[in-house]
Amino acid sequence: MDVYQVITTHRTIRKYKEATIPPEHLEKIIHSALRAPSSSNLQAYSIIRITDKNLRKQIAELAGKQEQIVTASEFFIFIADMYRLINCCRGIGVEAAQPNFLMLYVATVDAALAAQNMTLTAESLGYGTCYIGAIQEDPCGIAKLLNLPEYTYPLFGLTIGVPDEDPALRPRLPREAILHENRYPDDDSNVKAALNAFKGTEFHDSFKRRIKRYYSEAGRYKDRYNRMKNCLLKQGFNV
Repeated sequence: MDVYQVITTHRTIRKYKEATIPPEHLEKIIHSALRAPSSSNLQAYSIIRITDKNLRKQIAELAGKQEQIVTASEFFIFIADMYRLINCCRGIGVEAAQPNFLMLYVATVDAALAAQNMTLTAESLGYGTCYIGAIQEDPCGIAKLLNLPEYTYPLFGLTIGVPDEDPALRPRLPREAILHENRYPDDDSNVKAALNAFKGTEFHDSFKRRIKRYYSEAGRYKDRYNRMKNCLLKQGFNV
């Protein structure tokens, strides 16, 4: 498929057939990640390919019992990696700064771009993919399993495999909720467009439930943030 077709037909796949990705396909998928855009071309991330089935099971358990981690042909975890860069500083005789929020931000964007390249390539070859944000359910537990050194942090996972399901395309918010010209709207038209999206469909209620689930005071993001901040401090980040 061409890149536009891949993008516009993307669906998250959580059920996979038992299959092995041929080495030539795997090489393309991994190489595409390494060719992603990168801030200052420093590639402030690492990728860990998880091939150990027992390790996958342990990660799946920590990530809220995400079964696709176990059943996918391939599973990768993307790491914000200041350890490599700080030690490169030392290797050239430069005093390194303590990792801070900006460095984490740059590393996260770099890693996301690499992962999206990987996703696009995999899907163009006929495979399905699923991002695993639930790595943040227990980032320090996963860091321990992966033997991550100081100044590194597990960001998210990515499963790749042969689809064993055919889900429908999920709708996206209307353009007026997201795309603006020159300035952010001052009339809340974007908020209204988002709240009115999908009216009369099951997705309307689902969208409202997801807002509450993640963005409310008792939502998942607040809980995950606390775990994330504690783990970042433990890993040596100045946040």
